[in-house]
Amino acid sequence: MMKLRPSLRLYFLGAMLFLGVSMAITFSALTVNYFVEGMDSVLRGTMVEVADTEGLEVQDGKPVMLLGFHVASRWQDLPAEASESFSVPPTEMFEFNKHIIKEDIFSPPNEVHFVMVMKTKEDKLLYIYKSFKGDLHARLSDGPGSQFVWIPVFGLSGIVVFALLLIMVMRRVASPVEALRDWAKSLNAESLQQPPPEFKYKELNTLARIVHNSLNSVQESLDREHEFLRNASHELRTPIAVIRTNVELLNKINSKSPMTAKQQQVIERIERAGFTMTHLTETLLWLSRDESLSLTLERVRLDELLKQTVEDLSYLLRGKSVTVELETSELQVELAATACRIVLANLVRNAFQHTDSGVVTISQQQGQVVIRNVNDDVDTAVLGSSNINDLGFGLGVKLTDKLTARFNWQHKREIESSGHRVTVNFD
Repeated sequence: MMKLRPSLRLYFLGAMLFLGVSMAITFSALTVNYFVEGMDSVLRGTMVEVADTEGLEVQDGKPVMLLGFHVASRWQDLPAEASESFSVPPTEMFEFNKHIIKEDIFSPPNEVHFVMVMKTKEDKLLYIYKSFKGDLHARLSDGPGSQFVWIPVFGLSGIVVFALLLIMVMRRVASPVEALRDWAKSLNAESLQQPPPEFKYKELNTLARIVHNSLNSVQESLDREHEFLRNASHELRTPIAVIRTNVELLNKINSKSPMTAKQQQVIERIERAGFTMTHLTETLLWLSRDESLSLTLERVRLDELLKQTVEDLSYLLRGKSVTVELETSELQVELAATACRIVLANLVRNAFQHTDSGVVTISQQQGQVVIRNVNDDVDTAVLGSSNINDLGFGLGVKLTDKLTARFNWQHKREIESSGHRVTVNFD
């Protein structure tokens, strides 16, 4: 199951939206609270002014109605709805009580009842009661409604405006970041020669310079390595050719004037070393070549090329108790001849090098070549598997993987208990 990777862009957008929505909800709630407290403060002040009205005569059993406020000296003199709304009369001076009746938490109130107790300047106890019924907003404006409706409207409007501004800011920030990402993905040996472009923000420009300098340093190291490999390989060709030519000359001289057995062994060792150096030089040259280098396709007899490769590398089996079983079928195919020869040489060489006693089976059916080595000595087979990064299974394997991938040749390696099995399809 693929693990989901968090996006910095979405994380920032979500965090800022959450912050904006939280602030909008908080300030909307504070607005409602301040609105209600403000209205209560105004009404409390009005009640005090009504009770302090000059000439106001309030007696027991004779409540007074002034500006819609009921003023009484006794609790029982207030309207019945006051007792119904407040089960206990206020006792503390200037105690302000409120009772709201509405259908749900978001709907405007159907009824609101207010009561307060206070003493006048003449130290007279008075109860002031006021009630609002029906749609108060409709009485003060042209139609029904409530000021509370505008609070969520303004809150949602604020959230929408904040989200739009945040998206605009994100686009202005994300565009240079995405441009930096695309630029970094498109970097290659040619584009590294150009200075990094401008990405609007100095932090991104600094990051671009760091990426450019780092990759440039890596590219310079690779160039130096490839140049060294090419130069070393070309320089080695001359002494290798001299060694092999002189070995052939010694063999001709030996046919006329035979050498001793020890001298012949020395000559054979020099010859094997020459073949090894030739193979290594060719491998290094191909490893250092540019991937984009095009190769000319040729018509090749695959069976003859395989037989020639086995014959050229048979010197690796001298002094070993190894049987080679070669089975081929006639096939002419169009492919990169040099690359095919190098792949076959690497695979056959690997099998011969890592078989001290046993059987090497090489079969070719159409474009498919299967090479399998079986060691009679299990310890030798294990040793060959563990030393998979030596000359035979290091550079050779790397070059084989590179060439088969480049020409889309199917290639598979399997490690068995007594050796290796390699399959390559050149079709």
